[in-house]
Amino acid sequence: MSPQLYEHVLDRLLAAGARDAFLVPVVMKKSRPATMLRVLAAPADRDRLAGIVFAETSTVGLRYTTWGRLVLPREERTVETPYGTVRVKIARAPDGTVNVAPEFEDCRRLATERGVALKLVHQAAMAAALR
Repeated sequence: MSPQLYEHVLDRLLAAGARDAFLVPVVMKKSRPATMLRVLAAPADRDRLAGIVFAETSTVGLRYTTWGRLVLPREERTVETPYGTVRVKIARAPDGTVNVAPEFEDCRRLATERGVALKLVHQAAMAAALR
């Protein structure tokens, strides 16, 4: 399969409800290089997403397995920074550790609009979320 198709396949899977989809370089039998497509999805979405994989790729078979998932309680909110408003996700671990994830696209947009380094906007969003 042409690597030019990878982005299209990933975009279709994500738009169709996959929780995530990604590519992993692998070495197959007889030392043949290949690319493995991984799709993480709810069991109810399996057949529909498999249909996309069959339609958009050169594969003739799929393997699937069921995995469990643990997630931390999280909240989404917006914070004000010197550069503008940024959406952030905040998760709290049982030991009290706080994980903060600013929305990358918000940070990138503000960095471009304000003419500043992306990392400055990201750092400002982190600081604002932890106040």
